[in-house]
Amino acid sequence: MKHLFFRLYLLLTFTLVGLAWSIDKLYLSLDKPVDVTSDVALHQGTFMLLNAELLRQPVAQRSEHLTALSTSFGYPIQVIDSANLNTFVQENELAITEAQSEYLASGGIAAVFNDEQGQSWFIKQTSDISSIMVLGPIYIEPVAKTDYLYIGLLFIGLGIFVFMWVWPISRGLMSLTKAANLFGSGNFTVRAASNMSSPLAELAQQFNAMADRIQGLIKSHQELSHAVSHELRTPIARIRFAMEIIRDEHDIDLKNEYLDTMDVSIEELDGLVDELLIWARFDREQPVLNKQRQAIEPFVDDILHKYQLTEPDYQFTLDGDCKSLLVDFDKNALNKVIDNLIRNAVKYAASQIKVTLGHSPEWVTIRVEDDGKGIPEENWSSIFEPFVRLDKSRDRKSGGIGLGLAIVKRFVDLHQGTIHIAHSKLGGAKFIVSLPAKGE
Repeated sequence: MKHLFFRLYLLLTFTLVGLAWSIDKLYLSLDKPVDVTSDVALHQGTFMLLNAELLRQPVAQRSEHLTALSTSFGYPIQVIDSANLNTFVQENELAITEAQSEYLASGGIAAVFNDEQGQSWFIKQTSDISSIMVLGPIYIEPVAKTDYLYIGLLFIGLGIFVFMWVWPISRGLMSLTKAANLFGSGNFTVRAASNMSSPLAELAQQFNAMADRIQGLIKSHQELSHAVSHELRTPIARIRFAMEIIRDEHDIDLKNEYLDTMDVSIEELDGLVDELLIWARFDREQPVLNKQRQAIEPFVDDILHKYQLTEPDYQFTLDGDCKSLLVDFDKNALNKVIDNLIRNAVKYAASQIKVTLGHSPEWVTIRVEDDGKGIPEENWSSIFEPFVRLDKSRDRKSGGIGLGLAIVKRFVDLHQGTIHIAHSKLGGAKFIVSLPAKGE
């Protein structure tokens, strides 16, 4: 608001000053002051001819003769006594300066103007000196009309400059309004133009950011609904099937087997719901990490030990000498990162999962790799996007809604770290998480 005010204020100030200066120069160039002797060349011959004509006429007929001549000249011509000059000047609301009076007495022509009435008189003594000949009033353009013209030019110029300043803003507002109306009607791909004038550039940028955010939320909601409709039904269907079998089954061992199946399905449901809730939280707000300085290797070893107990068919190893290394991290967030990566490795590994810790003065690295089939390089750029599943199967081992790695990426970003994929020497995929070695 302040920038917009100052820009408009400076525009009006410089425009008014510039226009006033330009019009003043034009006024002076077109309306130069008239010198007291400037009318001599124009009227000297007229006065000489009229004076010679009057001398040929008897004194008694001179007035009538001048009246007759007036019709030919187009303006009144009269002769008054020199003693009545002041009275004539006052009656016609004229003003004769002292310099003009002296010039008139010396035989010159005095030009007198009435700017308000747009009239001019030209005065000169006759040959007998006792009388004065007056030409006029001669009507000219009133100065007031000329002033109105200059004032009009000032406001027209001001209007042009203000219009030139306002038009881009007005056009930008119309474009924003159109984009907002289209977006409100359901066209979520519409965006405001990026080439708007500077006062609206930030507003357009914020509108586009808001539109991207809303479109992303809608897309996420649609993908979430689609994923939920597929993934939650599978374990629910298995639970329902196991319950139907248990009702009619009398074999205790078989009942326990189906109960174990139900427990696995419930655990799978719990994991899916947990992922959905975490992702919904990311969509709703930016989680705040509770970082604490703690040892990294025992923390990773505890997570790995849990999988050693629950997945006895796989060989888990932890390499790296980081027992005394302290790192600032959020315990819950990093637990989900490592747990997701190890669980993902278990899904696709043949028999080995390896976790390696390393560090440098700037970074601490956590590498999780397996001996599975790996991930094709063309999919590396999209693997961390939400709801992306490279394995389209829906069995219990490789199923999921494609949020695990997206959640991992978000938590790593919140730690100001990085994550990327590489080929493992074991044959499968290798996920490399890099976290800052020192806290903020």
